[in-house]
Parts: sequence; structure tokens; C-alpha cells
Amino acid sequence: MTVSFAISVPIGSYHPLLRDCLRSLEIQKPLPQIAALDASGDPRVAALLDEFSQIIYYRRNGPDTGQSDAIIEGWDNTDADILGWLNADDALYPGALEIAAKHYSENSDTDVFYGNSVINDDDDAIKGFHWAVEPPSDRILSGGIISQPSCFFRRRLVDAVGGLDRDLHFTMDWDLWIRFWRAGGKFQFSDEVFSRVLWSSDAKTGGFGVTRRRELERLISQNDGIARRLKSRAGFALHHAFEYLLPAAATQAFRVRSARKSRAIHGIDRAGGIATSARIPMVHYDNDAKTGLSLTFEGASGAIKIVAGGSEIEITGPGAHPLSFAMPVPANKTVTVEMENIAQRPMRLTRIEWT
Repeated sequence: MTVSFAISVPIGSYHPLLRDCLRSLEIQKPLPQIAALDASGDPRVAALLDEFSQIIYYRRNGPDTGQSDAIIEGWDNTDADILGWLNADDALYPGALEIAAKHYSENSDTDVFYGNSVINDDDDAIKGFHWAVEPPSDRILSGGIISQPSCFFRRRLVDAVGGLDRDLHFTMDWDLWIRFWRAGGKFQFSDEVFSRVLWSSDAKTGGFGVTRRRELERLISQNDGIARRLKSRAGFALHHAFEYLLPAAATQAFRVRSARKSRAIHGIDRAGGIATSARIPMVHYDNDAKTGLSLTFEGASGAIKIVAGGSEIEITGPGAHPLSFAMPVPANKTVTVEMENIAQRPMRLTRIEWT
């Protein structure tokens, strides 16, 4: 069974990571039908789309009524079976669509297939995993347990539930997942990392504004039970406060406390703690090869062995620690950072940067 993908890329303004987004799509096998919807009017965006014109299936330059409208336009001008979308600052990991294609070809009853995401910041450092992601359950009705750039779904299910809601600008993904769930869609989860997602400091000003709160309330109010609704409201408010508003020390203290109750992803808990062993994949899309990494840890002194890019180091305390690769790592190649907590002390990984 041949599986085809259509990925909409709505572009409201220029972002330096747009090139990474397009490169990450260019290397996918199978190559998706890429719909680039450019409402920016920015010549830098137009130049980038010209550069990648050979892989763009559908292109529109001009205004739209919002992100949802652009995504729908992209899907309407493609004909692939499996749909998804990336924002201009998102990027897929190498092999993401190959894994998804294999799953769909072997599981004709799967409607929604999703995986993990890593989070990067404005300095392009990896901060860890998207901690809200978890296997499918009815918790999808009260919180965002799916990372949208790492989620792919059948066109037939989108059509069956009435498509993406054009009137939503912040919560259209969660609204779609809820309608998929209530329609009886079959969800499947992979523990693999499918995408990189930017959590930008720009969200400090716009990420929890009036419009987003109204959209969240519209979805939260559909839940049964006052307790579940209150928990959802508190969860979204706390997430925004701790991720974007409060001092870093307060945020980390919250993560350490909440890590006791949340699942670890690839051996790393929400606070970056490594109980025994852990791994996190890294990929870059720069023209120049990378020669190493800088890994930053905090917490008590201990001993952690780190293996990546054919090299190995052992660290014994907090701070930033350089690791040089045996050979430079070119673009589009995934490097898995393997970590072993030898001393079993509570050291926590807080960021990884390319060097």
C-alpha cells in the first residue's frame, strides 16, 4: 500500500527557522506534497520559497484570514491521503514520514498517528522533550497530549468531522483531536521523535491573550464535570506561567516537583533528571557541519557518561560540558546523545547546543 502525505506550511511572517522547516521536508521519504501558504508579504519568505520551489506542490502568496484558513487551503489543493501541518519555526526529524508511512501501510485502521517532539528555544538550544505528550486516552478531552507537528492523520477522518475550524487561531489542533476522538477515530502513538518545536519567548506577550483564553474556554467547557474543567483551566494557566512568565529558578523547581508524577521520555523526566540511562536525538539543518555539543547540567555532583558522535566523556558536576565529535556531523544527520547516570545522583540535563 502506497502512503502519501500532504503538509501545509502556513507562513504569517518571516522566521529564521523557516529554512530549517523547508529543509526538513525536503529530505523526507516519501517526499510530501508541500503546500506553502505565504501571507507575510516579506521578500525574504518569497526568496526562500523560490529556493525550494522544486519541492513545493502548491504555493500561494497573498493574504488569508488566519492560520487555520491557510492550512485548509493547502489541504484543499493537494490530494494525499495523510495530512499534517508545520509552522514556519517547526521542523521534522529525518525519517519521520518514513516511520509514519510504514505504520499506515501496515495498519489500515489507524486514523491518527503521532510521536514525540523535542523543544528548542530562541537560541536554537534543545531544552528537552515536549512533556505533555503521552499515549492516547480520554485525557485528550481535557488537555493537549499531542504535539501537533508530530501528528499525522487521514484526510477521510478530517472530512468526516467537518475539517479544521477556520474560526480558531490558537486551539485548532486540540479542537480537531477532540472531534477525532469523539468520532471514534483510532489513535496510535510512537515513542520516536518526529519533530522539533520552538517554544519562543515571544509567547510571553501573546501566548495567553484574551483570544486564546476564549478559545481554550470553549473547548474546556465541553468537558463533563466541574472538577475536570477546573483542572484543565489551571493546567493551561500554570503551563504558561511557568514556561514563559516566572523566573527560571521557579520554573525549574516546579518541573522537579511535577517530574515525580509525570512519565519520563526516553529516560529523561520533566525536570531533565536521568534516573539510570537516557537518550535524546539531535539534528541540524545548517550548511556547515557541526563539530560537537555543549551539554549543561544542574544539581548535585555525580558522574554521568555521555556518548555521541563517536566520542565519549564523563562529567562529575553541574555546568556546561563540551563534547567534540570524532568526525564533523553534516546537515540532516541525526546524532543520538546517550547518557548513563553512573553515580545515580540527581543531576539534571537543562540544555544541549551545537558547537
